[in-house]
Amino acid sequence: MPKALRDGFSSLGLNWGLVLVVLATNLTLALVVAAPLAIQLERNLAHTGASGSMMYGFDYEWWEPWSEKQEGPSRNLGPDLLGPGFAFKSLDALVRGRLPAGLFPDASETRRGDVDVWSKKSADVDPTILGVAVVYLVAQVFLVGGLLGVFRSPRGGWTVRGLAHGSGFYFGRMFRVSLLALAGAGGVFALNLPFARWVDDLAREAVSERTALALLLGRHAVLLGALLLVHMVASYARVILVVEDRQSALLASLSSVGFCLRHFFAAAAQYVVVIAAGLALLGLWTLFDVRFVVTGWKTQLFALAGFEALVATRIALRLGLLASQVELYRVRSRRPPEETAAALPDEGAPAAEAA
Repeated sequence: MPKALRDGFSSLGLNWGLVLVVLATNLTLALVVAAPLAIQLERNLAHTGASGSMMYGFDYEWWEPWSEKQEGPSRNLGPDLLGPGFAFKSLDALVRGRLPAGLFPDASETRRGDVDVWSKKSADVDPTILGVAVVYLVAQVFLVGGLLGVFRSPRGGWTVRGLAHGSGFYFGRMFRVSLLALAGAGGVFALNLPFARWVDDLAREAVSERTALALLLGRHAVLLGALLLVHMVASYARVILVVEDRQSALLASLSSVGFCLRHFFAAAAQYVVVIAAGLALLGLWTLFDVRFVVTGWKTQLFALAGFEALVATRIALRLGLLASQVELYRVRSRRPPEETAAALPDEGAPAAEAA
């Protein structure tokens, strides 16, 4: 496992431009929501005292009445998105079934006697934001085939044309794997409904507040663990489709289940290492956010650059995990690099000559 991680991140280092491609995709989609919001904020803050105070911090006295009147994406703007809050808010949305696109039931707030739980959607997340999230999800599914095509090559180097060609070539298979993964996640949330009710009942009957808190946190940990298992199986299914040039997403998923069972500890250890690195990165960002005081537009630009560096590093961790999974599958399935580096049809293969 350590060798697979080392080789995977080395492969990413040889192809570091892929991080910028994914980052550019993220920023482009984020601007769909951010640009109109920036225009609205500039209009609403004009000729107000808060326009000056917001340059030096978050003006809660202005934001609270303003937020109550908002509809659309602007109603989701709040101080919990600043600093490390974005990570905790995303995690909360995930365990409540609000991601992606509010497809899954909100099992975390169910009570005995609730009805129509399945129809509960993410009422506190604007549909526009969820719609952009769906487009983002499809864009990531499109890119992953090309990214895997680059990582399966034993040597570094890629071209934009090759990446686009590989992404389009594998898109149908990647999309079918994603549908299977969504179905698996839906099954996890369906099973979580009765499990959450049972654990909540135990927590209410617990005589110790510490026990009740441990039960509530434990059920969230179980849910996250199950979702990570679904992600692991789906990720290795994508690896198998590209490395072995398979056609069937279902058979690749079954092969992925077998591979993950045979090499569970090695595959899971990769997630542990990457998640630990992500938490350490979030901790560093928290220290930066606490110690760095914004005092004007120059420091705002510096803080923005720091935040984009954080996002880019998080993307690098994701891509490094993907490349490491390719290396682990190659080693454990005893497939030499020569067999897994076959170019795609046409001269635009994703592992083609260096840009």
